[in-house]
Amino acid sequence: MEIKRFDIEKDLQRLENYLRDCYYKTKSMTSWLPERLHDLIYRMDIQYTDCGLKRSADYIFMWEDNGSIVGCILSDGDAVYMSIKKGYESIFADMVSYAEKNCLPLFEKGEDGSVDFLVIANDSLAYRAEILAEIGYKRQDEEDYDNYVYPQTADMTVELPDGYKLLYGDEYTDEALKWSALNLGFHPELEAYGYRNGMTAYNSRKNSSMYGDSFETLITDENTAEENNVCAYCFVYVDTVTKTALIEPVSTREKYRHKGLGTALMHGAILKCREKGVEKCYVNSYDWRRKFYNAAGFVTEDTIGFWHKQLK
Repeated sequence: MEIKRFDIEKDLQRLENYLRDCYYKTKSMTSWLPERLHDLIYRMDIQYTDCGLKRSADYIFMWEDNGSIVGCILSDGDAVYMSIKKGYESIFADMVSYAEKNCLPLFEKGEDGSVDFLVIANDSLAYRAEILAEIGYKRQDEEDYDNYVYPQTADMTVELPDGYKLLYGDEYTDEALKWSALNLGFHPELEAYGYRNGMTAYNSRKNSSMYGDSFETLITDENTAEENNVCAYCFVYVDTVTKTALIEPVSTREKYRHKGLGTALMHGAILKCREKGVEKCYVNSYDWRRKFYNAAGFVTEDTIGFWHKQLK
């Protein structure tokens, strides 16, 4: 068994194909989809570096057996996830130990020099919870959820209040307003300052080989005189090989919530996935968002635990 650090130039397609093979065997997100890997590399890592943080992709490590990938540490900011090929589950404990030693630079140190090391594990892979508990990790109460919908059979329509419009991608040409509206949904306190964010992450995403098949969905307020009339926004990564899609990120500005716009946004995204031949569409959620996605037609596939351990 050989352990290698991920090299985007040499290993991206290999890692994509490995994740696809894992998906074909499970038809679930117990291993990351290639779409999530692309979101990390072409969006999140740029946002991390813009904030002076390290790139997560520099802390992806691959386990190889006879030249074939059989497992990998997938780092995502201040968290790590382990993807393991079926039949190689015995390497999980060693992967966690390796991550504790080699992924520490991603984590912020406390005043006493300790690190709150975070491992993410799907609850459906029960053996991981047992091992993590044995080696001193504790699961927090809050959890994440993987949710899916089958676009080809989904029974839904887009219903909007008067004066609102559903658009896709280039139908709305001001990229800066779309991107700012997305971030205002996550940071409503910035509305008062006329917030506009940098475009490096938005533009970097266009470098993804999936970009041409992927798409934006947004809803605009045609009644407002404000320059930025984008109410809600999501990006949908499409992998034409697995015929899957991942919706990430999703955001509705605070003043436009509770109008049914978020549900209309999701329905619009799902219907576009149907046009593109997507067979299964995923969205990841936490806390109250699961109820929102379930109400929009998604089914919860798995719960995901956050496992913590203090390291020095």
